This record gives sequence, structure tokens and C-alpha cells, in this order.
Amino acid sequence: MIRNGLPSVMEADRGLIEVELRRALSFGSAVPTRLAQAMRYAVLGPGKRLRPILALEAFRAAGGRNPHTVLPFCCGIELIHTFSLVHDDLPSMDDDDFRRGRPSLHRKYGEATAILAADALFAYAFELIAAAPGDGRRKLDAMVAICRAVGPAGMAGGQVLDLKARTHSGVRELAALHRKKTAEFMSAALTAGAIVGGAGKPEQEKLRDAGLALGMLFQTTDDLLDEEQESDRDRTTMAALCGGARTRRRAERQARLSRRAFDRLGPRYRMLAALPELILNRCS
Repeated sequence: MIRNGLPSVMEADRGLIEVELRRALSFGSAVPTRLAQAMRYAVLGPGKRLRPILALEAFRAAGGRNPHTVLPFCCGIELIHTFSLVHDDLPSMDDDDFRRGRPSLHRKYGEATAILAADALFAYAFELIAAAPGDGRRKLDAMVAICRAVGPAGMAGGQVLDLKARTHSGVRELAALHRKKTAEFMSAALTAGAIVGGAGKPEQEKLRDAGLALGMLFQTTDDLLDEEQESDRDRTTMAALCGGARTRRRAERQARLSRRAFDRLGPRYRMLAALPELILNRCS
């Protein structure tokens, strides 16, 4: 059954993650009230929670039994994702006034508070991850996968490429941007969940490939949705460079690549193998 664009199992995952996020963001008096409010505003607004859902489903598929060992990773992944969105919206970056149908954080709380809230979310994400119960070696390996995806060769590097893309970008450059800024972190969410669940190295490598294709697909469909909605954001998209028809064919190829990569992992990953088609045909 599909609800809100997700299989019912994943929609249940989303509810579980929402509960954990609210619990994690219930601060005591040690956190200044305004900072706590800004962090909650940024995280607890409308969101798909796709990346933490990927981590939770990969954990289960890899044989993980106790969700309490992976839920801190799920929350940390969503906090890191939110941190990236807050930075992305800043006047010095994409300068967006709205996020998910609401005023962006710097418009609601001011630029200084938005920067501090994003920094706090990033640090707090790793506090949650480090405090997670479970095997120490698995935790460390999962944390390394996440760090690589958000560091200079991943998300941070992708943001630099995004700044450059405003003045000049070809298809190859834009694909590199998409990989660093979106696909690497989506792949890391899958891989980290599977590591915590007990996946071996060959399984992790296959998941990395599946996640990269899935992340590229997600960003390509974002570009298609922007074109359909006549988004007024002043940025280069794959649809703007290639046209809607070619971009749709590109997305279809990425969906096939991702589906085949999940299929190679066997029947335990059939839930995740259904995602590429859902993302390909999403409406939001």
C-alpha cells in the first residue's frame, strides 16, 4: 500500500522517526530558548524524512534487530540534512526566503541565529550518533561513511560547485555537483544503516552504488519538478541544460541503475528496490 508517496512500511518508519526527532529536540534549560526554538522550527516542519528512512530500512534489510541502535543515526542524518538546507537558504548561498512552504530559518529568526542553529544541529547530530548503543566498530565505520559524504569531497564541495554553477555549468559539471551535494549523502544514509545492521563490505559496496544512483535520480526529478512548476529560483538545472524530455530519459536510466543495484542485493532489499520507481514518478 502507498501513502503519501511511500509504501506503508516506510510511512510507519517516518512516524517512528518523527517521534524520535521530537524527543531528541526536547532540550532542557542548558540550551538557550531562542536557539532551541530555531532548531525545532528547522527540523520539525514538513519533510519527507527520506534519508533517515533509507538508513532504517537498510538496517533492517542487513539483518539489524534492535531499532534503538540505528534510530540515533536516523535522527543524526536528518539533523545533518536540515543543517545543509539552512545553509543552502542563506543570503550568501541560494538566498531563498521559503523552505517547505514556510519562511526559511534566516527569514524567521534572522541570519545570525540561523547560522548558529545550523551549526548546533550539525554538532548535535554527531553527539546523538556517538551516544548510540551497539557495536563500537560498526558505529565508527558508519560515522566515517557519513563524514565523508558531508565533508570537502562531498556535500561541502558540492555547495562550492553550486556557487560556481550560477555563472557557468555544463552537463558534466552539473552531474558532479549533484553527486557531491545530494547523491553522496543519500548513499551514506543507506550504507550507514546497513553497517549498523551488520552488513559486510561487499554488501556495503553494492548499497553505495544503489544509493548513488538513487541520489542522482532524486536530484534529476527535483529538476524536472522545478521545470513543471516554473520555479523562479535562479539556478542551473539539468532540465534547463538538456530540456525536459532528455532529462526525463536521464532520470529513467538512473532509476533502472538503482533498481538493478538493489535487486543484486537480493530479496531482503525488495522494499528499497521499489523506491526508484516511486521517486521517478513523484509529484513533490
